[in-house]
Amino acid sequence: MNGLAYIPWELLRLAPEGAGAGALVAHTSHHSDLSRYAGQRIAVIGGGQSALESAALLHEAEAHVQVLVRERSVRWGSVPQPNRPWTQRLAQPASPLGTGWTLAAVCREPGGVRRLPAAARLLLFRRALGPSGGWWLRDRVEGVVPVRTSCRVTRAEASGSTARRELTGPGGSEGLAVDHVLAATGYRLDIDALAFLAPALQRGVARVPGCKAPQLTSTFETSVPGLYVTGALAAPMFGPMMRFVAGTEYTAARVARDAARWVVAP
Repeated sequence: MNGLAYIPWELLRLAPEGAGAGALVAHTSHHSDLSRYAGQRIAVIGGGQSALESAALLHEAEAHVQVLVRERSVRWGSVPQPNRPWTQRLAQPASPLGTGWTLAAVCREPGGVRRLPAAARLLLFRRALGPSGGWWLRDRVEGVVPVRTSCRVTRAEASGSTARRELTGPGGSEGLAVDHVLAATGYRLDIDALAFLAPALQRGVARVPGCKAPQLTSTFETSVPGLYVTGALAAPMFGPMMRFVAGTEYTAARVARDAARWVVAP
């Protein structure tokens, strides 16, 4: 996913030579081991699972970490309740992504999501799930790691080996200096960002109207015969479940059956 990683331009100013684990700013996808930051001052930008889990790991690695969240509060997933009363199950049906009729519908019928108009699919993709942390992570963050809400980074600049940033929050503006900024700022779905695809292949892929994700058939094939796209890039076509492991069963079964036609018998 590194090619799709999104870092706001305000933060990219900290690393004109390029973001990464060895620079002043990196995306969470750039890291596989956060223990290198033991004893350092780290600011994590974001309020979703990636930000909160990274903050927990940094704290447990003995880094001095704080989380900066632009929303007014951090959302946490609810603890699964397998034996809920039938009234609750009716009002808020369960799904792999949480409870509620919308999530239950899009998880049950990804193929039905694909048949919706493009504008409706994009609205669903953007709004069905907001940033949140897993219920099992909450005890490792809440009351353990400093989390500042209603906070935005309005300016960032490098000063030697230190990242200095200006924050705007309910109390006005203030400065903050850290040794590293970890951006848990999501991904931009752009098939042109996949450097391993030849330019000719990229040009041949039809896009979803309104974004740069690929148009896909019911079997996840692009407009280039034999080229399949799965995972997050399939979410604007098949719904938010494609962004998670929960979507792999649906995806794998359809891709495997369709791709078999490309196998040449000996």
